[in-house]
Amino acid sequence: MIIKKMTASFGCLEGRTLELKPGLNVLCAPNESGKSTWCAFIRAMLYGVDSSERARSGYLPDKLRYAPWSGAPMAGEMEISHAGRDITLRRSTKAQNAPMREFAAVYTGTGEKVPGLTGATAGEVLTGAPREVFRRSAFIGQGEAAISGSAELERRIASVVTTGEEDVSWSEADGKLREWQRRRKYNRHGAIPALEAEIAGGEERLRAMSATAGELERRTAELELRQSEAEGRRLALDRSRASARAELGGELSAARERAERAEAAHRVAVAEAAKAEAETGSGVFGSMSAEKAREEAADSVERLRKLRERAAVRGSPAPGVILALLGLAAIAAGIFWQWYAFIAAMPALGLAVWALVSADRKRRAAAQAARESVRLLARYSAEGEEDILAAAEAHAGRCAAAENARRVEGRAAGELKAAKEAAAAAEERYLSAKDSPEDALRARELAALNSRIELLKSSVSELTGAVSAAGDHMALGAGLIEKRERLEELNGQYEALSLAIETLREADAELQLRFSPALGRRAAEYLSRLTGGRYDAVAVAKDFSVTARIRGDAQQRDCLYMSAGAAELTYLAVRLAIVDLTLPAEEPCPIVLDDVLAGIDGERRSRVMELLEELAENRQVILFTCTEIRTDDKEAGYDEI
Repeated sequence: MIIKKMTASFGCLEGRTLELKPGLNVLCAPNESGKSTWCAFIRAMLYGVDSSERARSGYLPDKLRYAPWSGAPMAGEMEISHAGRDITLRRSTKAQNAPMREFAAVYTGTGEKVPGLTGATAGEVLTGAPREVFRRSAFIGQGEAAISGSAELERRIASVVTTGEEDVSWSEADGKLREWQRRRKYNRHGAIPALEAEIAGGEERLRAMSATAGELERRTAELELRQSEAEGRRLALDRSRASARAELGGELSAARERAERAEAAHRVAVAEAAKAEAETGSGVFGSMSAEKAREEAADSVERLRKLRERAAVRGSPAPGVILALLGLAAIAAGIFWQWYAFIAAMPALGLAVWALVSADRKRRAAAQAARESVRLLARYSAEGEEDILAAAEAHAGRCAAAENARRVEGRAAGELKAAKEAAAAAEERYLSAKDSPEDALRARELAALNSRIELLKSSVSELTGAVSAAGDHMALGAGLIEKRERLEELNGQYEALSLAIETLREADAELQLRFSPALGRRAAEYLSRLTGGRYDAVAVAKDFSVTARIRGDAQQRDCLYMSAGAAELTYLAVRLAIVDLTLPAEEPCPIVLDDVLAGIDGERRSRVMELLEELAENRQVILFTCTEIRTDDKEAGYDEI
C-alpha cells in the first residue's frame, strides 16, 4: 500500500492537503506545524477513531485531542494505491459522539465501491495488520519507540514462528486460562470458595434446621402439656369462683327478700299508723292527748253541771208585778187621796222594775245555760255527763292505739332500714367479690402458667417460621449433594486449568526459544549497522522488554541503562525487525515515523537515513521530523509541510 494524497479536517489541519510519493518521504517542519497530527490522521483514516475512550488525568483521547480547532466536524480523505488499483478513502462525522464513523471506499475517479473495505476492516485489509500490531511495528509515534506487548502482536508473532495461523496469543490464552482459574479460585474468591462457603453454610443450616426442628417438637409437646394443665386449673378455679359467687348470690337474694318483706311490713305499719292518726283526729278531741282529753271532758262535765244549775234557776215576775201593782195603787191613792202617796209609789215602782228586770235576766241566763248545755252535749254527741266522760275514754283508747301504731311503724322503719343496709352490703359484696386466699393462689398459679404458655406459643411461632424459612430438609440435603458434586467438578477443572497453564507456559517458553533468537538476530543486525558495530547482540523478552550487548561485553544491558539516543536506536531496530518478521511483504504497508531522530547524533542519523532509504526500495517510508537531515556533509533533499 502506498499513500499518495491526504486532505484533513483534523485538529489543527483545517482543510490542509499533503501529497506523498513512493519510497522515502522526509517531511521536515518546525514544532507545532502538525507533524504528529498528520501521523494520527493516517492512523485514524485507516482504523477509525475510538469513540469509547474517556479522558483521564494527563491523557486526552483522540476524539478530543484532534477535534478540529474550527469546530467543524472531524473528516478526511486519503488517496492510496493498493494491489495495483488507486483507491480513495473517506471518513466523516455524522454524530458528534461518533467522530469519523461514516466511511466510504471507492476506486479513485469512479463511484464504484471497493468490495471488502469497511470502516472496521479497512486498516487491517490495507496494511495486513490489526490496529495494535500496526501501532507496535510500522507506526512509531513521537516518544513511542519503546514497545509494549499486546495479544494481537503475540498472535502475529506466533503465526510467524509456528503454523502461520494468526489466532494464537500466549498472553491472551494465559490470561483467559488464569481468568477461568480465578473465576474458580483466587485466594478466598471465586466459584470454589463461594461454593465451599455455600456448602458450609448449607451444612450449618442443615444442622441448625435439625436442631430447630427438635426444639420445635420439644416446645410443641410442652405447650400442649401446659395448655392441658392450664385448662384443668382454669376449670377448678371457675368452679370455686362459681361456688363462692353462688353463696354470695344466695346471701344477696335472702337480703333482698328480707328488705322486700320489711318494706311491705313498713307500708302496712304506715297505713295502720295513718289510719289510727286519722281515727284519733276525727273525734271531738282532735289531736289532743288522752290526759288533755280527760281534763277537757272533766271540765265539760263540770261546766255542764253548772249550766244545768243555772238553767234550773228561773226568775219569777210575780214580785215585780206585785210591786208594780202596789206602786200603781200608790199613784192612784196620791191622785185620789193625798199627794204624799206619790212618794211611797216611787220606791214601789222602782223595786217593781228591778224585780221584773232581775227576773227577766234570770230567765234569759237559764235559757242561755240550757242552750249551752245542749250545745255542749251536742259537741260530744252525748246525752249526759257519762257520755262525755266515755267519749274521753274512747279518745284515750284511740290515742293509745295510734301511739302503738306509731311504735309499730317505727319498728318497721328500723327493720326496713336494717334490711336495706344488709341488702346493699350483700350487693356490694356480690359486685366487688374478691377471690378467697385459696382462689387467689390458684389465680396466680394460673397466670404464671398462662405466661409460660404465651412464651411457648411465641417460641413455637418463631421456630415454625424459622423451619419454614429454612426450607425443605430433604431439598436442602439434595442441594448439598449437588453442590458437593459441583465442587468436585470445579476442583477438577481448577486442577486441569493449572495443568493447562503450566503446559502453556512450557509451550510459550519453547515458542520464545524459537521466536526471540530470530527477532533478536534481525534487530541486532539493524542496531549494529546503525551504531557502526558498537552493539552486536539484542534480546527481546516475552514482555517485549529489550536488552542489548556492546561488542566485547560479557552481558547485555537493559535499555534503561542506555543513553536516550542509544535506547531510541535500539527500539527502532527492534521495530524494524518486527516489521520484517510480522508484516506481509507481498503488499507492504508504509512505515510512519514521527520525530524518531531527535535524540540521535549526526553520524548515526545518517546511518538511519541510509537504512530507511534501503527499506524504502520495497515499502513506502514516511518520516516526519523537525531535524535537518545531512549525509556526507551534503544537505539531503527533503520536503516541507
